[in-house]
Amino acid sequence: MTEKKALKTESGLSLYHPLVSFGYFVAVIAGTLLFIHPYFVLISLGCALLSAAMINGKKMFLASLGFGIPMFIFIALANPLFNHRGATILFYLFDNPVTKEAIIYGIVSAGMMFAAVIWFTCYNTVVTSDKFIYIFGRVLPSVALIISMTLSLIPRLMAQIKVIADTQRSIGLDWKSGSLMHRIRAGARILSILVSWALEDAVITADSMRARGYGQHKRSTFSIFRFGKRDGIMLSIIVLLFAAEVAAYITGAGTMEFYPAIVAPKTEFIDILFYIAYAALGIIPAAIQMKEELKWKQLK
Repeated sequence: MTEKKALKTESGLSLYHPLVSFGYFVAVIAGTLLFIHPYFVLISLGCALLSAAMINGKKMFLASLGFGIPMFIFIALANPLFNHRGATILFYLFDNPVTKEAIIYGIVSAGMMFAAVIWFTCYNTVVTSDKFIYIFGRVLPSVALIISMTLSLIPRLMAQIKVIADTQRSIGLDWKSGSLMHRIRAGARILSILVSWALEDAVITADSMRARGYGQHKRSTFSIFRFGKRDGIMLSIIVLLFAAEVAAYITGAGTMEFYPAIVAPKTEFIDILFYIAYAALGIIPAAIQMKEELKWKQLK
């Protein structure tokens, strides 16, 4: 049993070829950002939350909610306060009309941004830096390396800030307590130490790359990824569902009129098919994850 648990290093969409997982997130995030439509937004947000809960783990999932929910509330409230378009005036705030159309548009657009944030957290879990470099390394090796290093630098900086702040707190330089000037000085000290650490780490990384001969000769590559039959089937499904997504956008099924008055979403047969196809695309990570977890439970 211990051996079986040790073998389970990753599961779900991560087990597929990097082209499959990367292509999936391109398709689902593109749909999330393109469709300003309540049904599509609800489908995307629901699938994103379900996928994140199963892929990211409890701690990361709660952290993403801690960022996403305040963002949702802010966008939903800000739109009717600054956008006064719409035919149905509900009340006046500071002599400015607050309309039903602006409120609903704010809620839908906030849900769209919330879903996009959650999908990006799933992307960061599944499409790791080595997979990203594998996909773009041969085509744009320098750009792929820079993007990969930048994305990995952000969590490293956040972790280092915590280490520095804890160390400073142990010697009585807590930036969360004391007078305002004390907190400013403590915060500036933490920032100064962080910048020094980042510069030193950059020099060490550059020296390490130079010592390994980076940039001197044509780079050879090695990859553990192999594109198999299962990857081809899944990629074909994603492409087919993405084609339905594009068709929904072209035909206007993925858009909705909010101004000057709200036009109810279409519920014709073809529109329902588009909703089902988009839901099928969004549920893929959770479905694969559930299937893999079922396999591991049977092996225990």
